[in-house]
Amino acid sequence: MKISLVPLLTALVLSLVGSPLLAAEQPVFSADMITAAERSDYARTSTLAEVVAVIDALDAETDLMHRERLLLTREGRDVPMVVLANPPVNSPEQAEASGKPVIYIQGNIHGGEVEGKEASLILMRDILFGDKQHLLDNQILIFVPVYNADGNDAMAENSRPNQELSPVMTGVRHAHGLDLNRDGVIVEADETAALYERLINRWDPDLLVDLHTTNGTWHGYSLTWAPSYHTAGDPAPSDYSSEVMLPAITESVKEKFDLDFNWYGGFDYRDWPPSELRTFHHAPRYLTNNMGLRNRMAILSETFSHDRFYKRIHAANAFIEEILEYSHRHGAEIQRINAEADARSANQEVGHEKGVQFEMIARDEPLDLLSYSYIPYQAEDGSTDFVRSSELVVTEGVANFNAFAATRTARFPEAYIFSSAFVGLADKLRQHGIEVETLEADSTFNGEIFMIEEIGKQSFVQNNHRNSLLQGEFRNESRRFSRGDYVVSTRQRLANLIFYLLEPESDDGLAYWNLFDAYLEPRLQDQEQAEYPIFKAL
Repeated sequence: MKISLVPLLTALVLSLVGSPLLAAEQPVFSADMITAAERSDYARTSTLAEVVAVIDALDAETDLMHRERLLLTREGRDVPMVVLANPPVNSPEQAEASGKPVIYIQGNIHGGEVEGKEASLILMRDILFGDKQHLLDNQILIFVPVYNADGNDAMAENSRPNQELSPVMTGVRHAHGLDLNRDGVIVEADETAALYERLINRWDPDLLVDLHTTNGTWHGYSLTWAPSYHTAGDPAPSDYSSEVMLPAITESVKEKFDLDFNWYGGFDYRDWPPSELRTFHHAPRYLTNNMGLRNRMAILSETFSHDRFYKRIHAANAFIEEILEYSHRHGAEIQRINAEADARSANQEVGHEKGVQFEMIARDEPLDLLSYSYIPYQAEDGSTDFVRSSELVVTEGVANFNAFAATRTARFPEAYIFSSAFVGLADKLRQHGIEVETLEADSTFNGEIFMIEEIGKQSFVQNNHRNSLLQGEFRNESRRFSRGDYVVSTRQRLANLIFYLLEPESDDGLAYWNLFDAYLEPRLQDQEQAEYPIFKAL
């Protein structure tokens, strides 16, 4: 058994200062539990080694921590995954048997966005030894403070210029040329593969919180947030996040900390005053959106890049703290909503239409946008330009483009079937946690084929891909498949993810990420149409 020295230290200090109030309000931590950011007066951020050192110090004084390796990175860095629970749990099986919700807090997916990393360590310390110990009463918390360890440690001056050298040295956004928050579908990064294998598919968190920092929009909030955009997924987990949980947390943060939080988005200052706030893409390449297709809740957190470093850490810490206070009170409700979405997803009506392509739309209710104001002036060339003032203003009635609507749909099948030659496709689906079976006997199926007439290409490169947009039409057909060919039934809880990944016209599916290009392109050179290699059984 580990013996905690912290209570002894606290008692010693109390005996010296004679203040019983100190015990309740300000626990005394060991020096090793203080983060690099705190020790440097917020002049610098932590390396992975310094993060691990704090975790080691916490672990040495508690029995409530279980540690696993998320992955060993390409550059040899050992990325820790920390599980906090009371009583302790040492496996996903124990977590499931406990009946408690699992909450996953992830920091530093972009190596230069460092506030979540520091805030996670501070909160872990407060939960284990401070005034937040009750948060372990009825939930299991998983922390990965440094998700992009190689990017975090590639520190350089001014790698995040919009953070205004606060701190001066930060990591870089990518890991080996890949943006890890664009890899949720094709899963090419070691980090993404490890996340699915070691955490998402094993521990099945009910809620994921992904901690970021904005890229420079001059709004007036200490932090902005977004739910998982469900699109092709079950709407209930996402709607609960956006309409119930996040508004409650925003109100609580304002009341406790006097911090203003609101919807994530950007606006065009050149069209002042702003009339629209627009969010990011709905696609499940982003891990928070991917959770929506898995019938799980997720929250994107973006601290305000132009705040000083210590303020960003405070905002992130307050946000995570209030999220966990909320899940502490409403964990059973979160679990129920997710479980009901699982049941609906696995029992959908065959043949009904579901969205595969989407457009951003405004929510019904506009928002009153807090931002810095802009002052117009006439530039030397006669055009009108703007300079930002130091004044915070509220613009009323701004259209809040934080929703999505389907622009193209497809029929939902009983199953998807494809040749045993596509071993890589079967492995990719299993990597996502999807159940893939094989035919036990030759069989004939009725359903749809998709005849491709053209493969359109995006004009830009994304994570080393020029993404593909398949154009063609569905036809009703029968096809005979052989024993050993693959069958992916939609009678499983990840049915919405299966649908979105495998539909040929999906705007962020596997076809979009070029998985079938090598098979299709030669066929289209020799003929006017090529058959998409996945059959839809209806």
